[in-house]
Amino acid sequence: MARGLFVGLTSVDIFNVVDTHPSPNQKIQARHQAVSAGGPAANAAVAFCSFGNDADLLTGIGSHPTGALAFEDLRSHGVRVLDYSAHPDKLPVLSSIMIDASNGSRCVVYRSPQGRTLCLDHRHGCPVEDYQIMLFDGYYLEQAVAVARAAHGGPITVLDGGSWKEGLEELLPFIDYAICSADFRAPGCNSTKDLLAYLENTGIRGSAVSQGAEPIIYCCEGEHFQLPVPQVEAIDTLGAGDILHGTFCHHILTNPFSRSLELAAYSASHSCLSYGTRDWIVNR
Repeated sequence: MARGLFVGLTSVDIFNVVDTHPSPNQKIQARHQAVSAGGPAANAAVAFCSFGNDADLLTGIGSHPTGALAFEDLRSHGVRVLDYSAHPDKLPVLSSIMIDASNGSRCVVYRSPQGRTLCLDHRHGCPVEDYQIMLFDGYYLEQAVAVARAAHGGPITVLDGGSWKEGLEELLPFIDYAICSADFRAPGCNSTKDLLAYLENTGIRGSAVSQGAEPIIYCCEGEHFQLPVPQVEAIDTLGAGDILHGTFCHHILTNPFSRSLELAAYSASHSCLSYGTRDWIVNR
């Protein structure tokens, strides 16, 4: 059993599966509904715990009653929340997701988390010796950089690169592995090849770009490779990238980079056979 620290965003996700997306002013019944914690770091922490590991989630949720839904979901999946919201009375980040069961398409309505901060005083440091691995999703960068700097040379550090955020250049020198989406574009990078070269030049040991059902492109020791991902009849791709990152954190502790990507891609692909970001755990 390993222990990991996941630093980043937590939202409250309200999830509906419908027969088809509604027309304007139309009321429809949901085929399936769920409420859970969401966000890249939160979903990755749940995935990591699903393998019997322990996960701490350094995030901001607050004391608003709606946030209790996220707390309970995370607790039920074994995640310990370290809540340092600087806006404790504020409504947490909410996302409303609607999945069309007829074709798997989805609509997402959310409020940007931009401007939210943590009240954790990063000068007090972080007990990095308690962890074997850490994941950062690019949110709360002030604290993320401080924690990653303290961890440098100790636990493995992983970046979930969903999209480029200003200030990430300060975090990258302390990252061992970066797994980015096809939407992640560092300054001056116009292609996947450019991005992998950029990440390698920061000292990252292994980097990869996921492309949905297309092969993962990854770089290790200066060479580029393609990793085919398992092909499934997906009904919902929500959170698949987060699951990829969380399961990678589990596998990289005992496997080489390429094998860890392969095993993580398997979990991520098969999560698309279930609705939401939790059912895949019991269905695998």
